[in-house]
Amino acid sequence: MNSLQIGLIAIGVVVVAILFTWQWWQSRKTGKKADAWLQDDTPALVDADDKASSHAGWANPEPVPASAERIEPTLRVPAAETWEPRVLVDDAPTTEPTAPTAPTAAPVMPPTAPAAPAWVPPAVVPAAVPDAPVAPVAAIPPAAPAPARPKLQSEWPFDERLHVHASIVSLSGGPFDAAPFVAAAGRASAWVRLFRQSPWEVFDPANVGSVQHLTLALPLASRAGPIEAHDIDEWRLVLAELAQKQGCEAQFFGFRDGPERAAELDSFLAAVDIIPVAYLVKKDGGQWTGTRLRGTLEANGFRLQSDGRFAYHEVETDAVIFHAVDGFERPFTPERLRTETIAALRCMLEPVRLPHPMARFDMFRQSLRALSKLLDAELKTSEGTALGEAEFSTMREEVRTAMDALANAGIEPGSDTARALFA
Repeated sequence: MNSLQIGLIAIGVVVVAILFTWQWWQSRKTGKKADAWLQDDTPALVDADDKASSHAGWANPEPVPASAERIEPTLRVPAAETWEPRVLVDDAPTTEPTAPTAPTAAPVMPPTAPAAPAWVPPAVVPAAVPDAPVAPVAAIPPAAPAPARPKLQSEWPFDERLHVHASIVSLSGGPFDAAPFVAAAGRASAWVRLFRQSPWEVFDPANVGSVQHLTLALPLASRAGPIEAHDIDEWRLVLAELAQKQGCEAQFFGFRDGPERAAELDSFLAAVDIIPVAYLVKKDGGQWTGTRLRGTLEANGFRLQSDGRFAYHEVETDAVIFHAVDGFERPFTPERLRTETIAALRCMLEPVRLPHPMARFDMFRQSLRALSKLLDAELKTSEGTALGEAEFSTMREEVRTAMDALANAGIEPGSDTARALFA
């Protein structure tokens, strides 16, 4: 050990000794002050000249009015039932001040004082109340209109009327992997909370791994029909078993009356699921070559999709508005378009899956008119009759009625909920 290390150790010992001595001195000083306060019952913040008057006040306390006595809060039901609100006139209570009384356990009005009149709405207050200890009714300022009651918001990020759902958290209180639950939930929509108090977010497996809270919402109906009771039970059983294996807790909601609600929802969805359909048929009864048809469609905003349909994309938003397939509903393929001829084209719009459905219907109609001129074709209905202005107007009115009914039911066309229900 060299001299430098010895010197540092010595300095540390000296510093620790100084700090210990200073702490002992402060503790001793504080103890003396506490002893002095205990010997003198006068509060330390009272000046010396006021001590005598203070002691005199404690020796002969003045009676404190009952209204000034502190009454501790109570949860006793009788005390809550005896309380009545006072009616205020010009910011003053209508009841007369009462004589000082001994404090009671509950704030009950003294029997000798006139009781405050019960409050009634201003519209039904009589013109005069004889022998009442209140000011004339005319002096009462008009009551402000009651504020509108705010609409109750659900804690879930989906419409509980339209789904049965499961809430999943880890038993340890920590994060867990949501991907196995989402995969097992089938077509159910998934929302997650990344932290305990964070807002709900749509589950994105590409960017989200572990979560604090997962909720899965299964639509009660779709275009395939209402969900059956055995399907609901099977869905619930699969998630419950997976939660047990993963060390999680799963709670389920809406299952008791799920089948009944599913049948009602399916009937409503079938009534509003209006799908306008139009056929393009060549005027001379001939057929188009696949290469010409593809070139015409792609030059006017259509793109061939992997499912064999041509999708029309809106120029401003690039959103898909409607689809076109073979008149016999056979999918298009690049090979078929090179080698075959096409006799008819079937165009279909799904307004329930589109925001602003009426504007999109007008776009659908204008696009069909343009295509009929470019392809030298006629517009026909599914029954084979000509599709003119009168038929388009009738079709548009049907779409408007259905979309208004859907919106009035709280399902906005084009929303995530609508897309899930009309999948």
